[in-house]
Amino acid sequence: MSPPPVAPQRPRSQAQRFGQPGHLAAFRTALARGILEAEDDRRFGFGLASAAAVWTAIRSNGLRHRDKREPGDDSRTQLVAGLEAGARSADASGVFPHFAGWCRSTAEVLRRRWPDTDVDTAAIAPYTWRLRP
Repeated sequence: MSPPPVAPQRPRSQAQRFGQPGHLAAFRTALARGILEAEDDRRFGFGLASAAAVWTAIRSNGLRHRDKREPGDDSRTQLVAGLEAGARSADASGVFPHFAGWCRSTAEVLRRRWPDTDVDTAAIAPYTWRLRP
């Protein structure tokens, strides 16, 4: 008996590449009601990666302040997690490869400089507020 035929693989949609959570899908659906380009995976991915790049750049601005903080300060881990998220966003959309590389290499350097940030950032719950003294 021969195995059943294998269906041809369809290209993965952006939602599958991002593992698009419900809130992102809801945002995209609402956005597409007024901006039809949001239905286009390439354009939506570019816009999302652009927003992530800007946010990553803004959050990276306080590097000197974070460097002066005590080991274990949550803002350091947040920065590393943000850099890695920026890289994943660019990778998922297939845009900004140099930006993604910068994010990854900067996060790697910071993990070496701040050993307390060398944690599995994927295990951090979304929207976790950092502890403040």
